[in-house]
Amino acid sequence: FVVAGTPKEAIQLKAAASEFLDSKNEHASSTRHNYTRAISEFLEYLEKAHGVTLLKDVQTTHVKAYFNDRTKWRRNTKASVLTYLRVFFNWCREEERRWIDYSPVASKDLARGRSKIERKRTPFTPEEITKILAAIELLSEEDRNRARAAILLMLYTGMRISDLTFVEREYLTDDNLLDYHVIKTRRPISLAPELHQCVLDALAKLPPSRVYYFQPDRDDDYEEARAALKDGLEFQPLMPDYRKRVYLLTELVLKVVRLAGLRGTCHKFRDTFAMNMLLGDGTIGEDGLPARGADLYTVSRLLGHSSVEITAKHYLKDVKEYSKRMSQKTRVLVYRFPLTLVG
Repeated sequence: FVVAGTPKEAIQLKAAASEFLDSKNEHASSTRHNYTRAISEFLEYLEKAHGVTLLKDVQTTHVKAYFNDRTKWRRNTKASVLTYLRVFFNWCREEERRWIDYSPVASKDLARGRSKIERKRTPFTPEEITKILAAIELLSEEDRNRARAAILLMLYTGMRISDLTFVEREYLTDDNLLDYHVIKTRRPISLAPELHQCVLDALAKLPPSRVYYFQPDRDDDYEEARAALKDGLEFQPLMPDYRKRVYLLTELVLKVVRLAGLRGTCHKFRDTFAMNMLLGDGTIGEDGLPARGADLYTVSRLLGHSSVEITAKHYLKDVKEYSKRMSQKTRVLVYRFPLTLVG
């Protein structure tokens, strides 16, 4: 680790990286793995290709050369690695450290390259949702019930597929709220969504089980993994065949999407939920704008985002009607003073 008092000119890259990764211990194991891989591979490249081992010696030209050499990487892979490196170098230059004076990953050229591949979030249209629900009927009865319940849950709660895979029966309250724990953040959902009757009906058709809606029972009732999640600890390592279980439910959902003649990921159902929540129920006001959408803070809590800024970054650029409607909220102001005083 970086020893207090070490001159910043002498700080080793590996030492800085170790201390940075140690600061990420509270993050999900998958997130730490992504940071570790991105940073360690970049540091290995710097040492082998340029002989760079000190933090102060990393230049923007090194970063550009690194990405130029990765000709087989897809654009979204480059964007992800660039993000991880940005977070690392920005951390190194934060006020409490100031190990470097500038980030070598802050180049405008790099930023422009990344902006080209930021994806536009588009929800499933009502017509597409109709096709998806109709395609469910092409499955076997067992798969049909599982697929219907999974798809309706995502459409009406915005759950991630990982949380959906391990949604517990006890999460459903007497008031039909789904008060679940988010695996990614290891925290309870900030605002439990109320389930529509169609979702409740779909869940009721699933085979009876003691613990999970979408997983078979075990003698130990998955007690260790469930307790870890509720205590804010790692869930994935304690859940047997975690990745396989998520994969199987993902494939079932995507099979339905393909049968409907469409393309999309499970996350598109989450986007559909979020964007429809912001837009509302289709009621149009006198100004021609959607009149009944939820506010951004509420949607952020329903999605389980750690901050409302994340929700804004993901969706506001693609839901322009929301910003217009929020701007017009000043119309609710009614001050009790004589208007003659203001001319």
